Parts: sequence; structure tokens; C-alpha cells
Amino acid sequence: MTVITILGAGGNMGRRIAAPLRERGFELRYVEPGESGRLRLESLGLGIQLASAEDAVVGSDVVIFAVPDAIVRHVAADIVPKLGVGTSVLFLDPAAIAAGRIAPRPDVSCFVTHPTHPPLYSLLAEPRAEQRADYWGGGLAQQAVVFAHAWGPEEPTALVERVVIEMFAPVSAAHRITVEQMAMLEPALSETLTNGCIALIREGLDRVIAAGVPEAAAHDFCMGHLQIGIALLFGQLDWKLSDGAQLALAKARGQIVRDDWYRIFEPEAILESVRAITGGDD
Repeated sequence: MTVITILGAGGNMGRRIAAPLRERGFELRYVEPGESGRLRLESLGLGIQLASAEDAVVGSDVVIFAVPDAIVRHVAADIVPKLGVGTSVLFLDPAAIAAGRIAPRPDVSCFVTHPTHPPLYSLLAEPRAEQRADYWGGGLAQQAVVFAHAWGPEEPTALVERVVIEMFAPVSAAHRITVEQMAMLEPALSETLTNGCIALIREGLDRVIAAGVPEAAAHDFCMGHLQIGIALLFGQLDWKLSDGAQLALAKARGQIVRDDWYRIFEPEAILESVRAITGGDD
């Protein structure tokens, strides 16, 4: 039986991945040093027995770091040297590895993964209402995952990928990419660009409401145009933006975004971002 240790088992992500892994018969070991996390695990009523990290990692096949980005390098600095030869470590975000925060061990295999979350139009196609409302990917709606081998022996790759697919199930596809490519997707594409644009749209909505447009009308108009705009620009419809819409977009572009916005994808910009996410220079 595959033995999996979850570091940070009482956090949101720790509890999210533990449930499907437990249901699928993996032997789980739970590590949670925080009092609030311990209480959350106790509240599940599953009789979960917590262990120290030192005890839990002994004999583990896979050690999952479900800990915040800001402290993951400190946790890894303590744990990785204590792992047995042949252990695999799995990080749930590329930032620490892309930033070079984790010292590699040649006899330990390191992997990184991240869920895509249920894609917009795939989510709309889910058959049940509760699946269509699973925006984050809580085990109801289909989502894909990205998966990378960072360093160490490659032999455990298939096993760790299976663990990833089980813990984020139902999974539509597992895309094998590199850590560097994953860092382009997150934080650069998703957190920096996508969330930045969406936050700006939300600010615009708030401004037109403050200027006197009735909130319900502004909200319905914004949500509807978000959906049709995405459908048009991402090729979901055999249609195109109107001439007026294209003119408005072209004229406003320089007011909304810098000409060199794409520099967020350059290696030095990504390195600066992932270093900040994982604790800066402290």
C-alpha cells in the first residue's frame, strides 16, 4: 500500500486532498502543528491520529507539502534532509521550486502539481447544479491538472501522477509540463494577468454603480458581457466582436494596459514574483 504523509493536513488544501486519498485506500499520515488546524481535523469526527513530521515521514512513499507558500521553504529545509532514500516529495504550487528555495537531494524525487480548477465552459456542461457550482474544484466538477518532475530519480513519476489524479478527482487530463512552464501559468498568467484584469473589471463595475447606475442592472450587464466576451475572444462562437466593440477596445487599450505588459512572462519577472511569494529576502 502506498504511504502518503500530508504536511499541513489541517489547512484548507490539506483537508481537501486528504478526503479523496482516504476514500481511495491510501495509507495517510497527518502532520499538523497548528492548534486551529488540529481542531479542524478533530471536528471531522474521523478519529484522525496526528503524528510528528519526523515520525510520519519514516517509510512514506510520498510526502505532500500542503503548507503556505510563505513558509514552505522553511518546512522543506527541516523535512527534506530527514527523508529516506527513494522518497518522493510533492509540492502543490511551483513557486518554491521555481524560486530555487528547496535544496535538491539526488536520492529524493521532487514533483510539482497544481489543479486548473474547473474550466468555464466545461463547468457549464456539467449535468448537475451542484457540479456547475463547483467553481474551485471540490471533487464534483471535472478539472485538469498540470504536473512536473523537478529533480531526482524519475522512476516514481507514474505513482506520484496517480496520487495527483486521485486527490484532485475527477480529473479530465493530466498535462506534463516543466516547473518553469508551470510558473508561467501560475503566478504569471493566472494570478498576475488574469486576476489583475478581473479585479480591474470589478473595480469598473463598482465605479459605474457609484456613478448612479442601478446595481442590479450594472451587475447583470457586466456578467452577461463577461460571458459573451470570453466566448467570442476564445473562439467558443463562430462570430466576432462588432466593429464598434473592436474600435472601443483599440482606442482604450493604451489607457488600460502598458505596451510592455507581456514582460510579466520574462524569466526575471517570474523569478522576482515567485521569490516574493515564497518569503522575499527574509
